[in-house]
Amino acid sequence: MTLLANQSKQYNVCASRAYYAVFLASVAALNKLTSFRAEDDEWPHREVQAELNRQLIMKRKVLPSELGRIPMDLMELRILADYKPRSVPARAAKRACEQAGKFLSAIEKALGEAP
Repeated sequence: MTLLANQSKQYNVCASRAYYAVFLASVAALNKLTSFRAEDDEWPHREVQAELNRQLIMKRKVLPSELGRIPMDLMELRILADYKPRSVPARAAKRACEQAGKFLSAIEKALGEAP
């Protein structure tokens, strides 16, 4: 494998892990801050995103509205990274990490303020 191909795969991994960090933080927030529970302990990705937006952004306003699109944006990038023949560009991977960091900070704050 060439150095360039190896770097491309690293960007794919970065984008994929950024998404999963956001997804798992979303599940944690839903568990702690809402009564929403997944059926049979299965957490469908789109349902988690929808409930996070519905319950913690729109209804309870626990999270800022600008975070609402981050999980979906990162999911689209993860699909490219994990399932498509093209690789995630370095710039997109960097942005994914920045978005994930912003999202995780907001979740951490919301969980810290929860009773």
